[in-house]
Amino acid sequence: MITARLAKAAAAAVAVAAVVAAPYVLPSYVVSLLTLGFIAALLAGSVNLLAGQAGLVSLGHAGLAAAGAYGVAWATVQGLPLAAALGVAGALTLAVSVLYALTTMRTSGIVFLMITLALGITVFGLAVKLSSVTGGQNGLTGIRRPEPIGEWWQFYFFTAAVYGVCLLAMAAVARSPFGLTLRGVRESQSRMTSLGYSVRAVKFTAMVVSGGFAGLAGVLLAWNSEFMSPSAVSFPRSALAVVMVIVGGTGTLLGPLVGAGIVVATEYWLSSYLERWPTVLGVALILVVLFAPRGIVGGLEGLAGTLAQRPRRKEES
Repeated sequence: MITARLAKAAAAAVAVAAVVAAPYVLPSYVVSLLTLGFIAALLAGSVNLLAGQAGLVSLGHAGLAAAGAYGVAWATVQGLPLAAALGVAGALTLAVSVLYALTTMRTSGIVFLMITLALGITVFGLAVKLSSVTGGQNGLTGIRRPEPIGEWWQFYFFTAAVYGVCLLAMAAVARSPFGLTLRGVRESQSRMTSLGYSVRAVKFTAMVVSGGFAGLAGVLLAWNSEFMSPSAVSFPRSALAVVMVIVGGTGTLLGPLVGAGIVVATEYWLSSYLERWPTVLGVALILVVLFAPRGIVGGLEGLAGTLAQRPRRKEES
């Protein structure tokens, strides 16, 4: 147990050191991809919070990210101060999350998936049609990051720090009594109801919490590009977030980060060499589903558990 804890602490220290050293040893383009990776991992983590804990797969989380992104983008273009802009983004994210929650809290499985898909497409349609607010297909320009994180390397460190805090928060949620309740809902809703839990209230709360993380990812996305258009929150964005979760490992803490790294690298790096990069990503997804059903991180955790049990079996024999 002590050795395992030391190994985890050492791995965490190496990871933090690598994140801190990245802007000093890597080209700015690669660092910008890392920044996008952290933002994508945060959105994927919000999807994983529902899929991994409650067994609810959402295909519309880009719509929740859009609420935060358009909220901060519109407020910034209007010349509102930072606190007001974040307030607008938070209020809009909360409103859209509550709408998602009210619409889906009585559903599960494929019905939940299809409703979130419809909601995401609706938000995308509103982003296109409400051109007086969102800029329509032309998008919103003139978005500026807060001055303390204006430089690319400052924003990288800020994004990494925000993701790190959110990662710890997601871990706390997973280990909390609420996280246990979510897993109970995933295993048997009827049993949880018989124990006196309100399954609808649990699903409602889970969607709102997940929406908060997605909205924060949207704010970071708007600040990263300093431009906001409907294409950033279209259905493919929601689908890619689900792919990140599946590839990395559903229900694992670091799965969304690993999946986001693979998807972002494929989309932004491999696409410069191959025109049909989605085909490569599709093949990778098929291979993961066939040979690592628990995802990359889930498979590695299972392998580590198997290797750890071998010495114990030898000692018992």
